[in-house]
Amino acid sequence: MKQKNVIDVPVSEIVEFWNECIGNSFPMTQKLWIQNTLQDSNVLKEASIVIYENGQLIGLVVAKRYQEKLQTEMSKYIGWIQCLLVRKIARNRGIGQKLLNHVEKKFNNLHLREIRLGRDPWHYFPGVPLENIETIKWFERRGYKKESIEIDLRREVRTVEPYKLTNPTHLFRVLTREEIPKLLSFLKQVFPGRWHYEALRYANINGSGREFMGFFIDNELKGFCRMNDPQSPLIAQNVYWSSLFKGPLGGIGPLGIDRHVRGNQYGIDLVKAASNELILRGMHHIVIDWTQLVTFYEKLEYVPWKHYETMSKSI
Repeated sequence: MKQKNVIDVPVSEIVEFWNECIGNSFPMTQKLWIQNTLQDSNVLKEASIVIYENGQLIGLVVAKRYQEKLQTEMSKYIGWIQCLLVRKIARNRGIGQKLLNHVEKKFNNLHLREIRLGRDPWHYFPGVPLENIETIKWFERRGYKKESIEIDLRREVRTVEPYKLTNPTHLFRVLTREEIPKLLSFLKQVFPGRWHYEALRYANINGSGREFMGFFIDNELKGFCRMNDPQSPLIAQNVYWSSLFKGPLGGIGPLGIDRHVRGNQYGIDLVKAASNELILRGMHHIVIDWTQLVTFYEKLEYVPWKHYETMSKSI
């Protein structure tokens, strides 16, 4: 067996390997792998490896630690395993254990405090896909604890009528490029951490604002909702698996309302406004990712689609 760093492996080889392992449920593309792994400066290169046997790639693991210089509240004491895959013909031979041991040793050397499965910056998964029951048990035997179930929801919107809002429609509008600083200030104050980080990354590529629906009271931003479609400058998490759908896929989330003004149907109207915008843009389907608020979204006829078990381990 031979080891190689992930970044030294041709993208086409990684994508072929990924899709043989889990492509029926989570189809990988070269563009997505480049964006979320190769171009993410948070990848811990020395911990991210592949294993070859007789010239064939049989195992892969990608690990991350927050390493960017952006002024945002992302913990530097958490290690993330973005993905760990073993080719089917090579399973039950200790390959997965070897990959995991390699990552955990590197994390321990850095004196990190916690390892999370998924949920990394530029993640693929918010946890272990719930359909992979044996994988969840495998990690449990190695000290990883189950935490919560996170859910992706979907709705076909190709022929539906736009939602009717309870509140005046002028309270909700797509942001402009000039309003991005206002969004960043709002998120830093009200939703610091990951959501602020993701918006900073969007601002750094000079995003136009079309990916955000804003909620305003007296011209003050009091809520936001991220929207994604095929024209968005980044492949966002709720449209990762677009090839599973016939017709263009839009995505909604994250979203949040300032806690001081919650109520009055503002939150559900914000989702309605974002959905209406994506319907107007010609989307045939919309996915809402990584949430536990199933009952809330079912009011708008979104239905559960994919489920994930979040897991972590203290070290």
